[in-house]
Amino acid sequence: MDRRALLWSIIYAALLLLCFSKLALVTISLLMIPVVLMFVKLDTGKFVVAYGLTLIAVYAVLALFGAGMLGSIAVIYSLFFLAPSVAMGSLYKKKAPAKTVLTGGTVAFLAQILLFLLLLTLLGVRVTDEMREFVRGSLETTLPAEWRQALPEDLIAQTVEMVVQLLPVYLIGISLYFTVVTHWLSRKLLIRSGEQVPALKPAKDWMLPKSFVWIYLVALVLSFMFTKPDGSLMYMIQLNVLPLVSLAFIVQAVGFCFFAASVKGWSKKTPVIVTIVCVFLMLVIPGAYRLFTLLGLFDVVFPIRNRLKNS
Repeated sequence: MDRRALLWSIIYAALLLLCFSKLALVTISLLMIPVVLMFVKLDTGKFVVAYGLTLIAVYAVLALFGAGMLGSIAVIYSLFFLAPSVAMGSLYKKKAPAKTVLTGGTVAFLAQILLFLLLLTLLGVRVTDEMREFVRGSLETTLPAEWRQALPEDLIAQTVEMVVQLLPVYLIGISLYFTVVTHWLSRKLLIRSGEQVPALKPAKDWMLPKSFVWIYLVALVLSFMFTKPDGSLMYMIQLNVLPLVSLAFIVQAVGFCFFAASVKGWSKKTPVIVTIVCVFLMLVIPGAYRLFTLLGLFDVVFPIRNRLKNS
């Protein structure tokens, strides 16, 4: 176990160092995995020692090359991902269901982000104002000059405000992304090392509670009532709730595709190909996601699966 912990410490140190390379997006996405495995494989005391020595080694290597500032940033990166990693590792040790692990990891990651934003606010950083400046600057650099001159200033201001008010969606999406990637790979590695880690239900068995239907309908009604980014609370609620619930129903539609393939005896590759095609259509055709949202909605509301079985 100590040799495995040493191996994952070395891998973790390498990932932290690679965060400052062109592979940063990939390595940051994998940053929680070694910590989760070390926490599962070691008792608390040994984990603290292994984790601390890894951070010291990373800082020492960067400082040796005259990049002490990068070493401090690497330590901050690591501490940022520590809480959700420990939360997921604790749940793995308790043999918690995969759904519980994903929920716990997502909540811990989201709480970590909110704590980080709170600290920035206490330090005098106005997060929303900085985000407005960033979005406006991005529009000015990406849009052609002719477009910027043709677009009314009010429209640009409303677009910037809408993007800023979607901040909760971004935070939840980031939390889900890191948690899902970490669980997917960590579970595979833990199983290979002899651990018993529960899996998620097969995609064909995914089913949202019917309460999501009412949440979706309320958010849909609010979207017709509050259409302008006026900064009101109700506008912000509908702006963030509607895409999140729509995404849940799109996932439900994916589950229905796998169920249909299972009932009809289709190849296992069929629902995967269908899912890839659907994602592509949603990316290239505006509004296409609504069709898949409706499919997931109908799957929850109506007994489509029972009729499919009987047919």
